[in-house]
Amino acid sequence: MKKLLKDVLKKVHVLKMIGKNTSKFIEGISINSKIVQDNMIFVAKKGKITDGHKFIIDAIQKGASTIICEKNPFYIHKHITYVLVPDSMEALGIISSNFYDHPTKKIKLIGITGTNGKTSVATILHQLFSKMGEKNILISTMGIKILSRKYPTTHTTPNIIEINKYLNISIQKGCKYAFMEVSSHGIHQKRVAELLFKGGVFTNITHDHLDYHRSFDHYLSTKRLFFENLSKKAFALINSDDENSHKIIKKTLAKTYFYSIEKNSDFKIKIIKENIHGNQFLIDGHKVFTHLIGRFNIYNLLASYATAILLGKKKDNILKQIQYIKPIKGRFEQFLSSSGIHIIVDYAHNPDGLKSILNTIKTIKKNDEKLICVIGCGGNRDIKKRSLMGKIVYETCDISIFTSDNPRNEDLNKIFNDMKNFKSYLKKKSILTFVRRKEAIQTAIQIAKKKDIILIAGKGHETFQEIKGIRYSFNDMKIAKNLLKTYDK
Repeated sequence: MKKLLKDVLKKVHVLKMIGKNTSKFIEGISINSKIVQDNMIFVAKKGKITDGHKFIIDAIQKGASTIICEKNPFYIHKHITYVLVPDSMEALGIISSNFYDHPTKKIKLIGITGTNGKTSVATILHQLFSKMGEKNILISTMGIKILSRKYPTTHTTPNIIEINKYLNISIQKGCKYAFMEVSSHGIHQKRVAELLFKGGVFTNITHDHLDYHRSFDHYLSTKRLFFENLSKKAFALINSDDENSHKIIKKTLAKTYFYSIEKNSDFKIKIIKENIHGNQFLIDGHKVFTHLIGRFNIYNLLASYATAILLGKKKDNILKQIQYIKPIKGRFEQFLSSSGIHIIVDYAHNPDGLKSILNTIKTIKKNDEKLICVIGCGGNRDIKKRSLMGKIVYETCDISIFTSDNPRNEDLNKIFNDMKNFKSYLKKKSILTFVRRKEAIQTAIQIAKKKDIILIAGKGHETFQEIKGIRYSFNDMKIAKNLLKTYDK
């Protein structure tokens, strides 16, 4: 792809330009100097850990012909165009959109934000619209999926260059809809800058990411920013059962709709039956059965149903297809061993998500069935949630096994101590701790008897474990299945 620099810079707030050749062709954009190639724009941004301005010379040596920066460069190369801007990330949003032909003007983009349920709602919508014969793109933690082809990503919200690039590819493949997870990090770091959203969905907001956001109020105001930036032509779909729902939409210009189980709202659902095989619910006078388990999944299905209605889809068509939605990888993913041990793998990695999963299991398990939980907390992340999660597991489960999650660069014993730093009215058996996650899963399987339930929480769909900067291959479900094969013999 090629574009003239003057076209790529349209509507960018330029403070100063050094080397004013804007008739050159641009063949790409990068914020990482390592992957810069000939005739690319390198955007230098001040990051939390490193300052991109330090890598300007590296980027030029790799072939960058244009530099977007926030401060005067130390050394001026005569063939390079330097564009000084007040905010590199805002400029990046405009540049990316210009370079990839403004894809969000040509596709109906829906952003899903909230503490829990983002991946599920985005994935359900991708499945639902595909089943209704509508070509679409999914942008989520699980990767990017255009029609049935997958592309890997590293963040919940990829960088703005990737988003525009893949949206442009999806339009060329005939996609009319895009469903995208929008994380608080992505909003705060302007990774969704200059995207035109047709609608925004708010699932819930609870304690999470307080390592990144200074306080819960900062976390909430970041989420709110997403809805404040929606246009008058967009819609905002809000879970009114969440106690902070009214705060989220304070300043939004978008047309607001509500969905709920408990309260009166525009889109309401009634649960008829919940068990280990799925849920039956009543929506708009229609009874529907789904293989998705748990009350949290009812919310996810309702949000997806409401979004489809707001996008103009016919009710009967949605209801016909919604019952065929498949469970999402790593989200209440189940397996029953030949010896009758029930394994559940889930991504729950914050107090509310964990509580929600455990409450679901409690409603569907019988009294003679034990609940064993294998859980860890990520290193170099929100410390405050560790004791909350430790307490929830200790007070809800018959056997609590604490182990590593993604320890990153943190000492595991420190993480364990944080998880155990709670007071409880219960006096139960001691908590088992294992440094090695595989050993923790193995112990749970050895303890379990027929009909017992083992919840392996925290990592869900992840296929790695991050320790001291290295990602080791690790998949909870695969490891549990392999251990059970040996154990079941």
